Amino acid sequence: MTLLSPSPTRPAPQRSAHAIPRPGKPLLAGAIATSVLAVVTAGLPIPPAMTVTAGLLAMAALVRQWLALRRDLTTTTLPQLYTIMAAWGLPLLLARPLFSGDVWSYLAQGMTAATGLDPYHDGPAQALGVDSAVTQHVSPYWRDTPAPYGPAWIPLSRLVAVLSGENLTAGVLLYRLLAVAGIVLIAWAVPRLARRTAVAPTVAVWLGLLNPLTLWHLIAGAHNDAVMLGLMLAGFELALTGLQRTGSAGVTALLGGSALMTLAANVKIVAAAAGVCLIAVAVRRHRQAAVLVTVVAVLGTITLSAYTGFGWIPALRTGTAVYSWMAPTTASGLLAGGIGAPWSPEVTVGVLNLAGALVAACVVVRLLVAVVRGRREPVNALGMMFAAALVFGSVVQPWYLLWAVLPLAASVHDERHRSWIAGISAIFAMSLPPLAADPADLLAGYLIAALLIAITALLYKRATTALRYTRAITALRYNRATAALLYTRAITALLYTRAITALLYTRFGRRPDGSRLSRGVASASVRDQLRGAPGRVVAGPRRGPRVW
Repeated sequence: MTLLSPSPTRPAPQRSAHAIPRPGKPLLAGAIATSVLAVVTAGLPIPPAMTVTAGLLAMAALVRQWLALRRDLTTTTLPQLYTIMAAWGLPLLLARPLFSGDVWSYLAQGMTAATGLDPYHDGPAQALGVDSAVTQHVSPYWRDTPAPYGPAWIPLSRLVAVLSGENLTAGVLLYRLLAVAGIVLIAWAVPRLARRTAVAPTVAVWLGLLNPLTLWHLIAGAHNDAVMLGLMLAGFELALTGLQRTGSAGVTALLGGSALMTLAANVKIVAAAAGVCLIAVAVRRHRQAAVLVTVVAVLGTITLSAYTGFGWIPALRTGTAVYSWMAPTTASGLLAGGIGAPWSPEVTVGVLNLAGALVAACVVVRLLVAVVRGRREPVNALGMMFAAALVFGSVVQPWYLLWAVLPLAASVHDERHRSWIAGISAIFAMSLPPLAADPADLLAGYLIAALLIAITALLYKRATTALRYTRAITALRYNRATAALLYTRAITALLYTRAITALLYTRFGRRPDGSRLSRGVASASVRDQLRGAPGRVVAGPRRGPRVW
């Protein structure tokens, strides 16, 4: 350290041997949160309101970790994000079905197909009987409802029913393995789609794959949307790659992507939007490719329907048999019909749903035209098409948001838009409790959880403020100590310089005759002697002349 160094040297911070790397903190905290969620919903002998409260607190903890992870995306790699996703999702793989009972409907439809009956004609109660263990788990709203899914999903459900037999736990685990396969495809496709649109892959994976909605509804809920989204996004990426390549490699990639998207649309018909968007891209680049994509989609659908039958087409309308209060058009119709409108709620809901469908169709057409003209990226257009369907559609569930979130996560560049997507995802992630309960227990659970979260946030804010104040005081004291040390060093240097000057004047400040030299002459003599000038005669104190 030099004499006039600008500040005292601080010791380099030493990382403890037990310190957790930055990405490891959300990994550990999120894994603990999902583990707590899996444990408190496992049927412990606690009041239902407390179960709801504990589940909501665990959900809020994971949502908070997910939002906080955004600050570290610049220093976090894709393998680290995949590791975090695996750590967060593993406890939910072993939990009971959460947030929805649709997996029981899947099991019932698979058993119906395994017994030789038509799941597009008979509901679980008619096909398996009211006393069946699977039927008892199915929600009363769907016990008499045929399967609303495409001809690619029923064979998978039948295979699960054959493999699991009467073991319901094995059936749920098999459906979760299917969901994991879909999530693996999503994890493969999202970063590649993000690079295609010049979006950071880590940002896209954080916003899409690590989204709490993915954990809650694709893993814990085991929804077939995981398979549909995985096939759709992977096929979309392959098909876009095929359009960019030439020769047999391009044709192979285009055929493979079209086949995957056809399978996705035959799991859930909404995935056909990706095929339509791909055709719009192909019309602009290669018109023959547009014809090829259409032929693959038509032939694939006919082939699958020949195996399961075409009953899935009229069964599509069964998905709207129950009013969806999350759909803006449906909720507005119910509200208008319930507060004294001249028509019944059924009429107002029908009118508003029709109007919403027309608006959504106009938005979709405009987006497709923009894609054909090259004014909008196809990945972003796909996300906006799904967003329009959610805003103006008649049925909305929390996991439906992933239809739009995943493509938009890979194509949105504006940080404000990402913040909006993250905020809406966080709100919908907390909108459903992990388990069904009585309205009184749900209300009590939400109120207690909200109160505890508010108290925790207030205490955290006060602790953060106190910590910042302490750091500011410490910095001020450190700056004062630094200034005092610098002042002391400056004074010491000045005194040291004066002492050296006085010593040199005393040592070399006399002529041979004994008279004193002026300070300037003495300094010049000192410089000459230090430079090694020979022959200069100087006089030392009380000594005779000598040669330096």
